[in-house]
Amino acid sequence: MDLKWLPNALTIARCLLAGVVLWSCWKASVQFSADTDASFETRATLEHLWAQLALLAFVAGALTDFGDGVLARALNAHSRFGVWLDPIADKLLVAGALVGLWLMIGGLALAIPALIIIARDIGMTMLRMTRLGQSTVAVSAMAKWKTTLEMIAIAALLVPLALAPREAEPATLASSPGPIAILLVGLLWIAAALSVYTALQYIVAARRENGNDRA
Repeated sequence: MDLKWLPNALTIARCLLAGVVLWSCWKASVQFSADTDASFETRATLEHLWAQLALLAFVAGALTDFGDGVLARALNAHSRFGVWLDPIADKLLVAGALVGLWLMIGGLALAIPALIIIARDIGMTMLRMTRLGQSTVAVSAMAKWKTTLEMIAIAALLVPLALAPREAEPATLASSPGPIAILLVGLLWIAAALSVYTALQYIVAARRENGNDRA
């Protein structure tokens, strides 16, 4: 049985899970702003359940990022479609989660690194569509660390929202940031700095590769 379609299926699933993460975060964020007669307990429960779904969807998406690469190597199932879609799926998952977290938490401390990361990812995606960006440049170790930091920080910021109902502690970390929350947002700032650095690194490598092609 030919299973070479599985890596691409996982990549497509990651794109869909990005939408689930964003939708779930938005639903959690509006429970106490929506005009409804529901009781506090009902709203808090719904907020909690949507936050849990967001966390589960994000973790599942992050696992597909690991799984599609392992399967592609095991099945020798490398395709142009997979190579093109895989980084886009990563960027969609991260962007959906960052926007969703901002909807639930708010605050400039989260908004600024989120905007830097999202803007960098959009810019790099557009660059890859140009002649310069189509140069074959290997993903750097720094870029992998950047993605790992993003995934860890996002998942860890979702954990308290998913595990602690509103009556147990504030639902928004921005209202009473503890040392752990500050550390996790700090990781996002580091990831944002790395995202800018790796983008510049890629542009320099692509220009060098492009120059060699012309020589």
